[in-house]
Amino acid sequence: MVLFNRFGKSVYRLCGSAFYDFHGKPRGFLVGDTIYDLRGQHRGFFTKGVAWDRMGRALGFIDEAQSNGLRLPMAEIPPVPYRNLPAPPVPAEVADRPKPTLVPAWSMMQLENLLI
Repeated sequence: MVLFNRFGKSVYRLCGSAFYDFHGKPRGFLVGDTIYDLRGQHRGFFTKGVAWDRMGRALGFIDEAQSNGLRLPMAEIPPVPYRNLPAPPVPAEVADRPKPTLVPAWSMMQLENLLI
């Protein structure tokens, strides 16, 4: 599935439990509802089709997202992805974390910077 930023631009793809950019490079993991980068650092949450930062503000969404009061833009047609490189194993120390209260407002952080 494709994740779009707050302007509807396609940024990442979620394939199984791995996030990829459109060059096929793995960028992070989804463990339960918790988003981690490749180093195992907690970066945010993914629930009901919306990516949230650690403070509970929206970063991006998928086509089937349930916005709960958040205005979602029109999504652009994503580019054709490159072939995915193998994702590294999920770090053993990561676990699903409790979510903060989710606020139907856009984060100051950009989805493009979530998994760099």
